[in-house]
Amino acid sequence: MSGLLLAAMAGMATLTGAASPDLAAAPQAALAVEPQDYLIGAWELYRSRFVSPEGRVVDDDNGSISHSEGQGYGMLLAVAAGDRANFDKLWSWTQQELFIRDDGLAAWRWDPAASPHITDRNNASDGDMLVAWALLRAAERWNVPEFRKRARAISDALAAHSVSDVRGRKMLMPAAEGFAKGEQPDGPVVNASYWIFPAIAELATISPALAKAKLDESGTWLLRKARFGPAKLPSDWVSLGASDPAPARSFPASFGYNAVRVPLYLAWSQDADPALLKSYADSWSAQGPGALGTVDLPTGATLEPMTAPGYGAIADLVACASGERPARAETRNFVPTTYYPSTLHLLSLLAFAERYPRCL
Repeated sequence: MSGLLLAAMAGMATLTGAASPDLAAAPQAALAVEPQDYLIGAWELYRSRFVSPEGRVVDDDNGSISHSEGQGYGMLLAVAAGDRANFDKLWSWTQQELFIRDDGLAAWRWDPAASPHITDRNNASDGDMLVAWALLRAAERWNVPEFRKRARAISDALAAHSVSDVRGRKMLMPAAEGFAKGEQPDGPVVNASYWIFPAIAELATISPALAKAKLDESGTWLLRKARFGPAKLPSDWVSLGASDPAPARSFPASFGYNAVRVPLYLAWSQDADPALLKSYADSWSAQGPGALGTVDLPTGATLEPMTAPGYGAIADLVACASGERPARAETRNFVPTTYYPSTLHLLSLLAFAERYPRCL
């Protein structure tokens, strides 16, 4: 019996005032929480809302487009929920519609209203990484060597085409084109939220090329340096054109909807640095449990509150990683909102289950 079902039985017994003989007699080992316990029901709600029958993850925050990031997230969550049938649909659609480049990477943007549907053939490095990570986890869960082979091929292509040397460090570029020196006024420009630390660690075990890049080290360096303004938070887009990182000039100098993923990936990693998480914990705890928002980095002022429960789930994850408090009911009980915060919500639940089950 799963830990989640046992917990539900315990809650029912408390509400009715009756004791559950089966639960009382269950050995403590049976109460262990497994990642899929927290994902199965939430995944079914998410899938019914955001995944089309053919396997396309629909981003309703951006006019119902799809992109490599969303497909990677969907595949990753399907693996965690043990949903092989829908994983296969997601991967099949992704292969057919997005892997049209000749370098082994995926085109990032697909629009159902456009003809052709691909409206930007450039890749998105985080999308490629997520797809590869999901394939690797699928290979391990379902013993499918072909998935592992494709995961390595994508990882190798990512290392070959989206990793650049910047002052002696291998940096993950947001895409193969458009962000290097000479392509941005203060290039190179990177996106700190593209460093998906748990994915980097796992993919490095099958891709020597990616392992050689040591992206975990460059990402940690970046996050230690990219702490801007009174809030000491990273901007969504960071310039590496000078000796020290700075908010990129072509983008708002704000901690926004990209950078909110940074603490999620940090807290999810095996070697989460408490010092790096502290800025996020301090910023959000001052606003109350689960509260966060976009931040104008020069002034430290909150620009826009992030009110959806999925954003609060990240704040809860950071609070748990910092040893402050368990997840709130709004985080434990998934209710779909729109694509992006709903996705972050499920990713946070997965991170909780894998790294901090005590907080659930």
